[in-house]
Amino acid sequence: MAHRMWTPNVGGTHHTVVARWNPWTFQGELVVDGAFIKSWGGPRLARPDIKFQIEGHDAFLRNTLTAFDLFVDGGKVPHKMTVP
Repeated sequence: MAHRMWTPNVGGTHHTVVARWNPWTFQGELVVDGAFIKSWGGPRLARPDIKFQIEGHDAFLRNTLTAFDLFVDGGKVPHKMTVP
C-alpha cells in the first residue's frame, strides 16, 4: 500500500497526517494523529479534493495522479520522506 506522511504545525502543535492508498484501485484512508478521519475509493482521475479539518483549520488532500499533496489553510505542506 502506498503512503505519504506530513507533520504540519497547526495552532502551535505538530500533527501527523498520513494518507494510505492502493495504487491499483486508488481506495485509501486518511489518518490524523493516529485517528481515522475518512476513506475514499474510485477512479483516480475523477477524485475531488479530500477535505477535512485539523484543530479547526481547513485542510485537504489533492490528488497528483500518483500520490497526494497536503494543503493547510491554503498553503502546501511538504511531505516527509519515508522508507517503505
